[in-house]
Amino acid sequence: MQKLKRAGFTAASFVVILLVMLLLGQAMTPDWQVEPYRNHIQVPTRSTAIASRLGTTTPEGTYKVKERKISIVLDGGVRIQAIVRQPRDREGTGPACLFIHGAGTGKSSEVYGDLTSAMASAGITTLVPDKRLDNYTTFHRDYQALAADYQRSLDQLRSWPGVDPTKVGLYAESEGTWISSIMTAKDSSIAFSILTSPPVYPGRRQMAMAATNYLDLIGAPKGIRNVIPRFIGMDLSLLGLEYADFPSLPYLDQLRMPVMINFGTMDVSMPVEQGAQEIIRRTHASGNDNVTLRYYPTNHQIRTGSRLAKDGLPLEPRYTHNLEDWINAVALGTQADQWSTPMIAGSQPHQLNQVPDRTDSGLISSLTALLTLMASGPVLLVAALIAALIGALNSHLRARDNIRQRPSFSKGLAGRLWALGLLATGLITALLAYAFTVVRQAFGLVHLSSMMTFSWFLLSGLCLVLILLLASTLTSIFSQSDGKPAVAGAGHWLTLTLTLLGSLAILGSLIFWNILVF
Repeated sequence: MQKLKRAGFTAASFVVILLVMLLLGQAMTPDWQVEPYRNHIQVPTRSTAIASRLGTTTPEGTYKVKERKISIVLDGGVRIQAIVRQPRDREGTGPACLFIHGAGTGKSSEVYGDLTSAMASAGITTLVPDKRLDNYTTFHRDYQALAADYQRSLDQLRSWPGVDPTKVGLYAESEGTWISSIMTAKDSSIAFSILTSPPVYPGRRQMAMAATNYLDLIGAPKGIRNVIPRFIGMDLSLLGLEYADFPSLPYLDQLRMPVMINFGTMDVSMPVEQGAQEIIRRTHASGNDNVTLRYYPTNHQIRTGSRLAKDGLPLEPRYTHNLEDWINAVALGTQADQWSTPMIAGSQPHQLNQVPDRTDSGLISSLTALLTLMASGPVLLVAALIAALIGALNSHLRARDNIRQRPSFSKGLAGRLWALGLLATGLITALLAYAFTVVRQAFGLVHLSSMMTFSWFLLSGLCLVLILLLASTLTSIFSQSDGKPAVAGAGHWLTLTLTLLGSLAILGSLIFWNILVF
């Protein structure tokens, strides 16, 4: 009967702990989720050609290209290098384009060479400056300051021989489109703006979509996928990352010049449909319908050969031709109703998930709180180990001196405590290793193997074992059959308390990482 009673107490404790964990899991999850995208664009034609009713434009290869390296002085006396490529022996003046780096690039000699050379051969002068990197890091980026830097380069390009200053525009990729949007909002004389693979939305919201896309594509477990809202909405000020909340959308309201948007349909990191529709909607509200949208069967960099960004991949064959035809047509003065080709064209896109409207946090609202919770578990368990060792040493010394000892832990409790601490520590370590592996495979778009899927179920099962062991430990403490106390002495109570608190802290970490969501 006593064993049955203990089993019943253990089962009840297990159920209560499990329910509490599930309820806390719900409390940790904010009331927004990344949802599938359904408002798809229907592309009328696959041809990406660009043509104006005002006349023909200079084709690629018309001019030989001359290249010159220059230096540009920015605020604070910082000097950067830049490369000008322009058509050789062209008569008169013509259009020009300033190139703005995306994330991951900084040197003018390492990016845009093929693109700018092609443009220059079509009569368009190009300038690629270095990106200022002394104030640009993983954790800190000031887009306003970067825009001011690029404005110096833009001013220099406008005064370059052979350039018509009224026909100078911008080409930006990815993160660089946030910078170019600041520039176009401040400088209404910019002739055109080309936005290639723009994130459009604030970084935190856009990354929620991108991370979900990657995890969906590799077949990540639902539990890992559902961690995204819990993490994305956090206060990340511990790392800096203030640019994650850069208010990008209002700048799009100031796009009153001709705009060209380019997306690769294989790019799962950007809102290829939602973002394009957002830009078109905002420019239309501002009275600007001169927006051309093109989709290519390419990756984020409009390059072919891989869905991922890799060195040496070729540009999509028609891409440079379309850019040149569009810029030269804009230089002719082409208005929204003067294009002879569709405003939207190319490969049919299919955005998997939508960018959320907001990214509120859940119960754990900051990265500091999460890291404190995750670190406190192992720290408390180490402290429990030290307390146990001190207690054992003290018992040994008292026995040696024939001093009567206080009663020790009840039978089996010490073993349960050690098993609880070891399992809890091992489980959180294994979970973090699993999450790291999933993230690494997601960035490489490597589908999870059946072994990885099984490993998630194994981790979830071990979490249930941990809860059962905790319930059994509580039973040993509160349901003694011999009437003796489960523990005796301050040292034993300290060991017990530290072990239980450490295990509960690790359980809290496991709740955050959704280990019980199959």
